[in-house]
Amino acid sequence: MGTLVLLHGVLRMPLAAATSLAFVTVLAVNFCLNRSFVFRSGTMVGPAFAKYLVLVVLNYFATVATVTGLTALGLPYVGAKTTSTIVNAVANYAAFRWWVFRVPAAGKPHTALR
Repeated sequence: MGTLVLLHGVLRMPLAAATSLAFVTVLAVNFCLNRSFVFRSGTMVGPAFAKYLVLVVLNYFATVATVTGLTALGLPYVGAKTTSTIVNAVANYAAFRWWVFRVPAAGKPHTALR
């Protein structure tokens, strides 16, 4: 949120570009923190990261569409971004839990590339 406010609110970057850059800024940190601390995943990094990138693409389009769409409907961009963040967070938690960082069928996490 702070990055979006800085880029759009202070530096006057166009809203779609500012939203995109703010979104990209948190990707690597998000993956690492979710993998290491939230889900304590032992899954292999490569397949998990590939799934994560699929979610990134979906989240990118959902974020830009939500922020610009809600702003066009009259909601301030900070409110639009907050709404987008909440919706994406709920959807992402479910996707991370049951798809990206799911423990392999055998019940034992992979240890390669940890």
